[in-house]
Amino acid sequence: MPISVEEVTALGERWCDTLRHGGTVAEREALFLHHPARIYMQESGASISLEEHHAYHSQFAAQHLELGDFVVAQLSDAPERARAIGSFYWEAHYSTPEGRPPLRCIVGEDWIVERHSDGELKFVLWLNTLHHFLPDSAVHALKLR
Repeated sequence: MPISVEEVTALGERWCDTLRHGGTVAEREALFLHHPARIYMQESGASISLEEHHAYHSQFAAQHLELGDFVVAQLSDAPERARAIGSFYWEAHYSTPEGRPPLRCIVGEDWIVERHSDGELKFVLWLNTLHHFLPDSAVHALKLR
């Protein structure tokens, strides 16, 4: 059975829920087929571990994430894999706001996903294709490491 857009967005929502509700690295790691998982950034060519990703996101008191549209292209039947390309809106409020506006950003995503033996969809490869910060975002206050 081909991997559907609905399955991909459900997996994306599970990821987003870990950021919305203070999830753990282990919860995020469980969404990946291969461990240790990494997130790759096309803009810089760098990659980060999920521990680094977690540390980065802990500077925020609250995060709002909203998945945008995704398109899915089947890649193979055995293993059952698909490529999903889309975006999401990310808004992050600093733990110590000090008059700073939140970050507002469109994040481009390019994922390879695979149906695991138990039927569950997992990330095989996660590539951030862009971070487009919207006007009035407090980008200058970001702590990258």
